[in-house]
Amino acid sequence: MRRFRLKFCFIAWALSVGTCLGTTFATLDSTYLGNGWFQYRLQVLNDRFFSGGGISQVWWNFTNQIELGNIPTNWSFDSSSQGVSYWSRTNYDFPDRPYDETFLLRSSETSFRLGTNSNDGTAQIFFNMQVGDINPLGNGYVSTLFGGARLPCLVPCRPELADGSPTNYSYSLKLLPDISLEILQQDGVIGGLSFDWSYASTFALEASSDLNTWTTVGNLWSYPPKTIWMSYEGLNDFGQYFRLELVANGYQSDPPPLNPYASYLTAANQSLAVKVDTVGTQSNAIPRVRNCQILEGKIAVNIITRPNQTCIVNAVDNHKAIRATQQITAKNDWATVIFDTANLPSPVFFQVVASSTP
Repeated sequence: MRRFRLKFCFIAWALSVGTCLGTTFATLDSTYLGNGWFQYRLQVLNDRFFSGGGISQVWWNFTNQIELGNIPTNWSFDSSSQGVSYWSRTNYDFPDRPYDETFLLRSSETSFRLGTNSNDGTAQIFFNMQVGDINPLGNGYVSTLFGGARLPCLVPCRPELADGSPTNYSYSLKLLPDISLEILQQDGVIGGLSFDWSYASTFALEASSDLNTWTTVGNLWSYPPKTIWMSYEGLNDFGQYFRLELVANGYQSDPPPLNPYASYLTAANQSLAVKVDTVGTQSNAIPRVRNCQILEGKIAVNIITRPNQTCIVNAVDNHKAIRATQQITAKNDWATVIFDTANLPSPVFFQVVASSTP
């Protein structure tokens, strides 16, 4: 079995509580350049929960657009209507990550503010990503995730609505939440840890006294939503810094040895860049999500199905909780359902299941 290891965090036990350093899917730098010009630099990073894919569509709340800068390669400007600017990728052969795209827009408004939700102004992106083996959102059955997210950014506005924001704002998007980790100790003896993680997964606990040399001191399974793990002996001798490594999605019966060796770790880290077909992939299953599109502030989810088949399309958050549902009976071998973006979480993922056979 090929194993993948993903470092999540390190934490000093003296702090007791900390947030893990997870992976970032994308960043958006929005900059006001002056004279009504806005620059949006969108970077797609090498989030190791995914083995490939990228962003397929993006739109901005953009008031009184009057001019465009150079259109990025493999992108098209679709339209500008009702204060929204739409862009779509024309080539779905996404470049290797990390990569970035820069969009330039000009408004007749020379004032700006920070938009923080879909109603008062944000960027909204849509993506289709190949799921890595270690990604708990795939769960062994999904090879591609379709979804979207809202990204706060600077947007033009009337002078009376300007909020004094600086001319540059950067936002980082994580598709999976960070882990909140607490070290458990009594009378100075470190006995275990507690952490929040919404998925059944296999972890390795590592310890260090200098943040350079790490020793695996225990393997553990997570039990969502909160996991408490205790050692048979105190952990003080291993150091005062601790971190978790996500070893596998689901419960792995043969976790890594307690004394990891350099050659194994090197091979595992290199293999993260290799596209791996998920066990049990349903890439040709019916029904399945084909893609998502933005339509005047709504999300159109296109599915492949069979004539007269009744399907349920779910909008799911990054804890796998269903947040909205649409049911449809297909007339052809495809169908489309519409979701209102204002009622969806960010990020959001879409899945489809058959509720009847044709």
